[in-house]
Amino acid sequence: MKTRTIRTALFLLAGLWLIAGGQTILAQAPASRTISRDDVFFTVARRLQQISESPVSAIASELDGVIEVVSITLEPDGRSLVTVRERTPSSSSFTNKSTRMRFSPPVVGASLRDWNWVDFEENRKFYPIDKLFPYVKDELTRRKQATAASWKTFIQLIDKQREAGFRAVETAKAVIKSEPPVMANLITLKAGYETAVSDGGTEAIGSYYREVQAQIEAVNGLAETYGDLKANDAYLRLIDGYNESIKTTTAARKDYLQKVEAYNEALLRLPFTLVAYGLGFTKLEAGITDE
Repeated sequence: MKTRTIRTALFLLAGLWLIAGGQTILAQAPASRTISRDDVFFTVARRLQQISESPVSAIASELDGVIEVVSITLEPDGRSLVTVRERTPSSSSFTNKSTRMRFSPPVVGASLRDWNWVDFEENRKFYPIDKLFPYVKDELTRRKQATAASWKTFIQLIDKQREAGFRAVETAKAVIKSEPPVMANLITLKAGYETAVSDGGTEAIGSYYREVQAQIEAVNGLAETYGDLKANDAYLRLIDGYNESIKTTTAARKDYLQKVEAYNEALLRLPFTLVAYGLGFTKLEAGITDE
C-alpha cells in the first residue's frame, strides 16, 4: 500500500513537472508568424541607427527605394528567411541580384515589431550581420578614394593641356612676330585654373575644362592661318605634344567618369545597398559629362 502511494505521488509529481515544463517551452517557443515586409526595412534601419545618426524612417525609406522584398519564409526555429532583390535593372557591369537575410522573432514580452537582423547571404554563404558593416565601409571607401584620386589626376591634366597649348602658341608668336588672338584666352585661363582649384567644386572644374576644350580648334588652326608655321619644326613638335595632352586628358576624364558611375551603381547593388545609406555613403555628382 505504501509502495503504491509513493508510486502515485511520483506520477503526480512527474505530471506536474511535465505541465510546468510544457508551459516553459511554450513561453520560449519562437513566434509562429513571419516578419512583415515593412518590418524588414524598419528592422534593418533600427540596426543601422546604432552606428548612424540617420533617422530610422529615412533609412527605411531609402531601403524601400533600392530593394524589394521578394519572399518571406518561416523557418522551423521561428526565424524568418527573407529574400530581397535589387530594384535596379541589370547593366553592363552588374546583373540584377537577389540575396537572403534572416531575422529572429521578438523575444517574449517585447513589441511584436522588435525583430532582430541576424545574418545575410553572400556568394551562397551566410555571414553574421556584424561582418557586413566593415566589409561595405571598407569597399565603398576604397572605391570613393579611387574616384577622388582619378578626379585629382584629371584636374592636373587639364592644366597641363592648357600649358601645352600655350607653349605652342608662344612659339607661334615668335615665328609670326605677332600675338595670335588665342594667346590671351590661354593666359586668362591660367588664372581661371587657380580659381577653379581653390573653389574645390566639381562644377567649377567642369566649367574650366569646357573653356580649355574650347581653345583646341583655335590652337590647332594657327598653321592654316599662318603658313610659316607649317615649316617650323619646333612649333610642329609642340603641336604634336599638345594633341597628345588632349588625348591624355580625354582618357583621364573617361576613367574618372567610369569610376563615378561604378561607385554610384555599387550603392544600388547588394550587399552594399543594404547599409550604404546608413553608413553615410551617397551618390557622387561627376560635375562633367562624357563628350
